[in-house]
Amino acid sequence: MTLTDARSIKKSGGEVNWLPTMGWFFDQVGDAVREHGGTVNKYLNDGVVATFPMDKAAEAINSAILIQERISEAHRDNTYRCNCAIGIATGRVVEFTNGIYTDYIGGSVDTSERLSDGANAGAIFVDESTRNASNMMNVFSHYGNAVSREGGQYLAQVEELPTGWDAERIRYYEILWAAQSFGVRTSTVTEISVQNNSPAPSAEKRRSSQTPWQQGVLSRWNDDRDFGFVRDGDGESYYLHRDSTCVGTLPIRTGDTVFFVAEPSHQDGRSARATCALASGAELTVRVDKVFPAFGFSRVSDGKGVVQDLFLDLGYGAQDRYHIGQHVRIRLSHNAKGPVGVVLADEIDALSA
Repeated sequence: MTLTDARSIKKSGGEVNWLPTMGWFFDQVGDAVREHGGTVNKYLNDGVVATFPMDKAAEAINSAILIQERISEAHRDNTYRCNCAIGIATGRVVEFTNGIYTDYIGGSVDTSERLSDGANAGAIFVDESTRNASNMMNVFSHYGNAVSREGGQYLAQVEELPTGWDAERIRYYEILWAAQSFGVRTSTVTEISVQNNSPAPSAEKRRSSQTPWQQGVLSRWNDDRDFGFVRDGDGESYYLHRDSTCVGTLPIRTGDTVFFVAEPSHQDGRSARATCALASGAELTVRVDKVFPAFGFSRVSDGKGVVQDLFLDLGYGAQDRYHIGQHVRIRLSHNAKGPVGVVLADEIDALSA
């Protein structure tokens, strides 16, 4: 597993600033690995190598999920800020020791390294051998449990890491442990397996290239004058007009958690502006504009025409149950990356018939 932001963490200042975060990360990895029957093989400058018995492939996946969940919880609680990517490969390795330390080398070790290097922060990639060796019914995540995800529903569509000049192609699955997939790093292009003869969306297409969502609280709202202010976690205030709320999301009330796209002030000395604003808990009908194996996107817009991609949690088998252009009723929830549209169960049959 690779600590994806190790360099930026160390640039935060002297050792007193970054050592606690690194130590916390290594502690979480060690605890999660041991809890699921694995062994930490070695600590690296920016990651960890761990091994599991061949019959504990599912436990290796659960260990990876637990690590990502603890990092996500730390982000939410604003305690520790770090991110990691995890690659898991299964196969025979060569063990050697110098009488004191034991290490492992072999193709599987190289494959797991390539998977973690290619994965985006938050992602868990497993190779086909790990998929085949795992009892997926034993795989568990807290989010997956909340939405009744089980077995193969934790697997995204099989994909391939690109071929380097000296590297073979690696077919892999992303583990869908959270509300969204995390995909490959921006510098990596992924290709859908040639099994279905369809090209994969590039890394850029699979993520919104627009301004990221920001989160704040509606600190003040004037119903008579149709405007108010949103204050983010850093205390910065953003002007919000009713026309800058997403269509279909009103009413909005003081104290609501709001997701928005920030725009600079139109005049010197004025507050920056919040556009395309969505209140957590709002219910609205949206159009499905992109569909992937377990999720999708809708392009939502405000009254002034500002457009932003909204992540939709459609569940496993989404490509069989939803189609582009279909309208669904959702409730706004959220995760560490921003707002999430959760399809309301009582609307699925009516809208899909």
